[in-house]
Amino acid sequence: MLVRHGESVWNAEARIQGQRCAGLSALGHAQARSTAVALAAAHPDAQLVTSDLQRTRETMAPLAEALRCEPAEDPGLRERTFGAWEGRLRTEVARDDPERWARWLAGEDVVEEVGGESASMLADRVDPVLRRWLTATPPGSVTIAVTHGGPVWHGTHRLLGLAPGTLGGVSNAAVTHLVAWGGTTNSPATAAELAAWGGDSPADGGGSEELGAVVLDRWNETAHVPYELRTGSLPVQLADGPPVGR
Repeated sequence: MLVRHGESVWNAEARIQGQRCAGLSALGHAQARSTAVALAAAHPDAQLVTSDLQRTRETMAPLAEALRCEPAEDPGLRERTFGAWEGRLRTEVARDDPERWARWLAGEDVVEEVGGESASMLADRVDPVLRRWLTATPPGSVTIAVTHGGPVWHGTHRLLGLAPGTLGGVSNAAVTHLVAWGGTTNSPATAAELAAWGGDSPADGGGSEELGAVVLDRWNETAHVPYELRTGSLPVQLADGPPVGR
């Protein structure tokens, strides 16, 4: 289960974070508490892992306390770095780098031009991390990973072999559920079940003996967050993750 962190101070300020941040806002902490209550009740025996950045650690904290479990930390789950844009208000970037910012808003991946991590680089980094944690999840068990909008979006697209832009954006405190089955470490799938997904493994287009098939069960679920605590009222372009995080 991939959980995007709660609203951060810099999310609220419309400031570009990347791998820098000032932790969660008051709203983000409330989102984290609501998420912890829901996930702890549904998955009391889950294993936990988080990105090692402050906003994900703070989102994980109430869940780890509820489950009395020390989460692992995985730097591979970090958000992409945004290079020279990190720490700057989006309005500042739009003013000082208007041509490049317009290209970004139009869907062009310009982050590498400012010393950051391209979408392809991020997907290359995150895909094997997701595969590793899926493989490490015992049969019938759940791993809850608190991460960022970019890794959820790009990682899921790459893992499932989806064309970029197939899925919608990633909200603060949203949960995405990936189910792995078949392979050598999870419950066996029948040949008919695998064939229904178009091959040996829809995750990699044709065969991961270790992992097996991966199915997207839920995407960007926020029902566990009370309506008044959701950040959906923010324009999409203010979110840390995609679509303006392509």
